[in-house]
Amino acid sequence: MEISLLGPVRAWDGGCPLFPGTPVQQALLSMLALRAGMEVSVAELVEGVVGPVEGEAAGPLEEELHVHVAPVQRLLRRRGDGGALRSTDGGYRLEINPGLVDAIAFEHTIGDARVLMGIDPAAAELLLDRALGRWRGAPLQGVPGPFAEWERIRLWDLHDEASVMRRRLRLLRR
Repeated sequence: MEISLLGPVRAWDGGCPLFPGTPVQQALLSMLALRAGMEVSVAELVEGVVGPVEGEAAGPLEEELHVHVAPVQRLLRRRGDGGALRSTDGGYRLEINPGLVDAIAFEHTIGDARVLMGIDPAAAELLLDRALGRWRGAPLQGVPGPFAEWERIRLWDLHDEASVMRRRLRLLRR
């Protein structure tokens, strides 16, 4: 299972493309993917898609969330097992290797490049080229909700940082 968020939301299982669903389902998939391996509560998912909810309005929205999660669970159902998206006592957990989410891999690669900048600038530049090459457009393109907006800003900031690091390394080579 691979999930791409650095552009339009896309997913693959064993190299076969999967339809990532409606914008709300993409928002849920994105939140779960960016927290791969961790439980995300139903309340966090609702807040990430629609914003802060208080009082009696939370209950119906949490119930509606389960309706939107069901197609995401079917999407992520692997051959021969119960699927990568597991229900937990308080929410859901996407059980995939975080390195198979391009946005997470991008962030880790930038961290590795930071470490190598003073040690092996050529290797750092290659890592930055690889990281920036993952991008296919605006991150979480078309995905609604406050969580997606915050992540778009954060990922663009990391993209800018990686671009500046790469330019500095190229100037040092001259």
